[in-house]
Amino acid sequence: PIDSLGWEFLVSKEEEKAIQVPAKDGAYIKGFFLEGAQWDLENWHLEEPMPMQLYAQMPIINFKPIDQKKVKEKGFYSCPCYRYPIRTGTRENPSYVLNVRLKLPPAAPGFLKGTSDFWIKRGTALLLSLAT
Repeated sequence: PIDSLGWEFLVSKEEEKAIQVPAKDGAYIKGFFLEGAQWDLENWHLEEPMPMQLYAQMPIINFKPIDQKKVKEKGFYSCPCYRYPIRTGTRENPSYVLNVRLKLPPAAPGFLKGTSDFWIKRGTALLLSLAT
């Protein structure tokens, strides 16, 4: 049943031009912006943004439906996704869409970037649009 499904979010290592066929399972989604972080293209996880960088382009993400029991929580940040930078929205037009699990940097003693708390305090979120 549909109630037993969850999402796996696979950040694609391929450029848009290289993707010639639809995803076998799920859908490729592009156009996300990261606020409060950037995506490390070498190590493939969240990273602190460059100085003075407010937003960073996110690579294409494959939204793949999987059995809820197979959803991995450890080592991932449950990143909220909003339609607009103004996150509150209105009752009639809410801005929040869903949470996307993004890979965290490797955890190490005293290395806070490897924890979800670090990114929560930073206000890290995915945005679908930079316009308000």
